[in-house]
Amino acid sequence: MSRRAAGFTTALRFTLAAHVRNRLALVLAVTFIPLWILVVRETAYHAGLHFQNHPAGGYLTADNNRATQVNCALNAVTVIVGFMMFMETFQSGPLDRRLVLAGYPRRHLTAGRVVSLLAVSGALALYTVLLLHLSFRQEQFWRLALAVLMANLAYGGIGIMLGTLLRGELEGFFVIIMLSLMDAALQNPGMNPLADQPGLELLPMYTSSQLAYAAAFDTAYDHTYLLGGLVWCVLTTATGLLFFSLRTRGYRRVRAPAAPAPSHDVPLRE
Repeated sequence: MSRRAAGFTTALRFTLAAHVRNRLALVLAVTFIPLWILVVRETAYHAGLHFQNHPAGGYLTADNNRATQVNCALNAVTVIVGFMMFMETFQSGPLDRRLVLAGYPRRHLTAGRVVSLLAVSGALALYTVLLLHLSFRQEQFWRLALAVLMANLAYGGIGIMLGTLLRGELEGFFVIIMLSLMDAALQNPGMNPLADQPGLELLPMYTSSQLAYAAAFDTAYDHTYLLGGLVWCVLTTATGLLFFSLRTRGYRRVRAPAAPAPSHDVPLRE
């Protein structure tokens, strides 16, 4: 195995092992998402919503109960993905710095973390859409899963960035939870049917939620909206790599001290 492949596989193995050890996040993923969807299904009122949806090219009509299920499912799964990536990045900071000192390239460590983000985001996106499918039938199942995947990637990248920037766990939890709550509330068609506020399109969940509603309640789908989640993921992950590189820019691989050269001086005779 080449040195480059060895560095990448080592980083990926450590990252996936950290996710497996994060039992709280795994329990939340398995239990909180279906519980939240069930609570919304049983409590949200049934009424016809007529709201603007740009990927569908106009307005959609959907039941408020079902639209709220999609919105709350996005809120729940993005918080969990952001939480998982933040915790993994934050807790593995000392190990990453030791690996850099041992000679592992920073880009290999970041590449392993990005691959783990793709795996976690994909698995939770499929799990979330399967749960929604048990609740009601969507028009485009796989495209809905793709929209949820983009939302997961956006918040997973935010988690990676915060894990390199912040010094405490509480700050990271607060930022991820509050950002996702605010984002999901503004994307909720029951609260914001026009979706035309200035700057709304800059939020991480905007394009993903627009695609999710189009896939759930219509047959139209604009694939260019997938770029929004990818842009957020690339920018935040690159920011995390930049700050990690700045904090470790003075690191050098540890080398054994060189042995002193033998002396060729001839001793003087008395």
